[in-house]
Amino acid sequence: MIGNWGLEIVTRRLWISDVESPEGREAIREAAEAIRAGELVAFPTETVYGLGANAFDARAAARIFEAKQRPLNDPLIVHIADPTDLTDLTDLTDPANLPTLVATLTRAFWPGPLTLVLPRSQNVPPIVSAGLDTVAVRMPDHPVAQALIRASGVPIAAPSANRFGHVSPTTAQHVLDDLDGRIDLVLDGGPTPIGVESTVLDLTSNPLRILRPGGVTREHIEAVLAGIGKRLEIEDRRFISSHPLPSPGMLPSHYAPRAKLVLCRDTDDVLARRATFAARGLKTGLLILESQREACDNVHPQFVLGEAMSDVARNLYAGLRALDSAGVDVILVTEVPRVGLGEAIADRLARAAAKTSDERHDSKHD
Repeated sequence: MIGNWGLEIVTRRLWISDVESPEGREAIREAAEAIRAGELVAFPTETVYGLGANAFDARAAARIFEAKQRPLNDPLIVHIADPTDLTDLTDLTDPANLPTLVATLTRAFWPGPLTLVLPRSQNVPPIVSAGLDTVAVRMPDHPVAQALIRASGVPIAAPSANRFGHVSPTTAQHVLDDLDGRIDLVLDGGPTPIGVESTVLDLTSNPLRILRPGGVTREHIEAVLAGIGKRLEIEDRRFISSHPLPSPGMLPSHYAPRAKLVLCRDTDDVLARRATFAARGLKTGLLILESQREACDNVHPQFVLGEAMSDVARNLYAGLRALDSAGVDVILVTEVPRVGLGEAIADRLARAAAKTSDERHDSKHD
């Protein structure tokens, strides 16, 4: 990819295990300098790796869309290091009770995997919000992300650091697999601890709406909102129009591996479908729970996600990428209950499975 000055981009990779160590401080300093210069920096959060740029720099934000091959109607999430940073990004004057609502939610969930959709300040370039009059903001709970934002001195707009529509990255290597030569710098802080994206909550609607399930569960949000008499809805539409999307992650097909992903009812269904695909000469890989390991012991390749939903979420994207790397044609996985963190996992699986085999055949990258 050609950079801002007509030169080929050489993506740099900096390892960072401790932001307070001399090496860590130097890595953060270099990355913050890159952000201020309008460059693209991939960095770890508690959810997935983000691809960051100065949220106040429209040209830098445009580079995110170019590097990811992301449509301009899909808004970015702005990351901040302190709730007081909302002042420069949002207009909380209308409705009158919005500051109280924001304070309640940020006390309960920030730093953490909850994104709030709020009225957009004119300080935020329209490209960041896909031309909408709202902006999506969150405060990540990861030392590298927080150190980078503080050192940069600006909020950082950052979608997931992968090719658009492809499986999200939970390691720096995943980022490089998708974006090497397309971005300037990767901060390698190891695997991300949660593994699925943030929950997106729209505070501009009444009742309030979850636009994307994620790392904060619906049940937890409902419990907090009940204390202030607020009601919550789940936005279950899958947007396919060319109009601006209200939130990232709302297209019908997203988070998709190159292989065809098939959702199965249970272990018996997995094994039956595997036999059917094998009879057609298709190489099949399994994404399984720990409790399915014995029944699927002789079936390979396979990737064990764990048993608890927190483990499944943490390992989901790594498993999809691993089976893609194994060259399978089809990936089989059992559906999970849409309860707690399972709601976010089920959402990602459904969208990953939505892509047709014809689309997969026609495109090397998503």
